Amino acid sequence: MTKQQTGYLPFHERAQNPPPMRLTKRDREIITAVYAYKILASPQIEVLFFPSQPGKTHSRRSACQRRLQLLFHHAYLDRLFIPLVIGQGRTPFIYTLGAQGAALIATKLGLDAGTMRRQPKTNKKGSLFLEHTLAVNNVRVMGDCLARSSQWQLASWLDDAIFRQEDYREKVPFRHQGGQIRRHYPDGYFVLQPLNEAKKAHFFLELDLGTMSNARWREKVQAYTQFRESGRAAQHYGTNKFRLLTVTTSARRLANLKRTTEKAGGTRFFWFTTQEQIDIEQPENLLAPIWSVSTKKGQYALFG
Repeated sequence: MTKQQTGYLPFHERAQNPPPMRLTKRDREIITAVYAYKILASPQIEVLFFPSQPGKTHSRRSACQRRLQLLFHHAYLDRLFIPLVIGQGRTPFIYTLGAQGAALIATKLGLDAGTMRRQPKTNKKGSLFLEHTLAVNNVRVMGDCLARSSQWQLASWLDDAIFRQEDYREKVPFRHQGGQIRRHYPDGYFVLQPLNEAKKAHFFLELDLGTMSNARWREKVQAYTQFRESGRAAQHYGTNKFRLLTVTTSARRLANLKRTTEKAGGTRFFWFTTQEQIDIEQPENLLAPIWSVSTKKGQYALFG
């Protein structure tokens, strides 16, 4: 009897004869989410599709891992393996769209499956991209979870890839420099609204890994300020009263960005928090007073 027949499935390659599976409604939803998010780590998929039950964290995680195993070994999802960093323990699996998943989505949406799969690299540069994208997706996961709570509505998420499309090139903040236009592409944009209320809050999102110079950040602050004051934000997104949410690496980095923002003339529509405060297991934390605000002291909630 082979290892595969006894239930063992290899981690780093697909089984030649994986156990049979029936594609469920939740499986299809997972595949669709991976397509929409582009990449998702297993804890993010667990939060989105395997509801927490008191005292059953382990069984919830096991159920999620088992379905992801099957989806991987049947080529609905691909796995990315991030090199282990000494002292950090085992890193979670990261999933992208597999060949069968791409075919399923292509049939559903009437698209070309051959153009749908773009797997990120796992070299040093690629690892930074993965870290950045997963951190952005943490915020998106929290927003999606809030929308599922029947207390909030979340408008369609716009990500960096959408902003770089031709249709959106004129809908992003920019500055003229040396006769050239320097565009600043947000990492995300979304609208959050309490259910049954007319009040909407518009947010752009920036994810900072501490690699951006102060000079570059000043340019970004000035571009967003001009975007707001020129009326172009209202023209393209229906409001000038958006807030720019920035999630960064540490309290020290946050203080530096906030100080640089204030020196560049950034006012109270620039908000900051740290990755430590972005807890996908507690999506309501996104609304909590975890945010520092340019030109103001203390911490604030998104809806006060």
